[in-house]
Amino acid sequence: MIKRLYILFFLTALSSELFSQNCDQITDTLYFPSKQISELAKALNCPLKNGGNIQFFNYNGKFTLKLTLNEKLGFLDVGPLQIKSGTKSFFVKSATLYNHKQANAYFLVDVLINYIATLKDDGITSVVFNEKFEAKLTSEDTKNIRRVAKCFYESNKK
Repeated sequence: MIKRLYILFFLTALSSELFSQNCDQITDTLYFPSKQISELAKALNCPLKNGGNIQFFNYNGKFTLKLTLNEKLGFLDVGPLQIKSGTKSFFVKSATLYNHKQANAYFLVDVLINYIATLKDDGITSVVFNEKFEAKLTSEDTKNIRRVAKCFYESNKK
């Protein structure tokens, strides 16, 4: 009886892990407000616990992260951005916060595939804008970002 329960538990855990590893990229439109153009791109989404979203885009071999954190990050349009991954950080000297007056304000950050590799190992633990406004992510969000980044990395590495 215990052996059957153990096997049932193992199969349930295995199947949920397999189904949660959906790595199918969708085709989506990536809009660049600064250029006022849209590009068709392959995308993977990572919903956040607070209703925000992290999206990974590949358009024409270029990689972009769209960070919609669903938190108020100040009143400025442009400023320095720091994406923290545990003890590591990715810095953008001058990032634009689009729709800063809306709850769904977002950043578009161009990255290289080696940074996606960092995210698959470390995830994102917080984002700091203008050196004072910090949006901390939950450990569950960080784990999900690692999973999605791993899928995106494996699908796009050359």
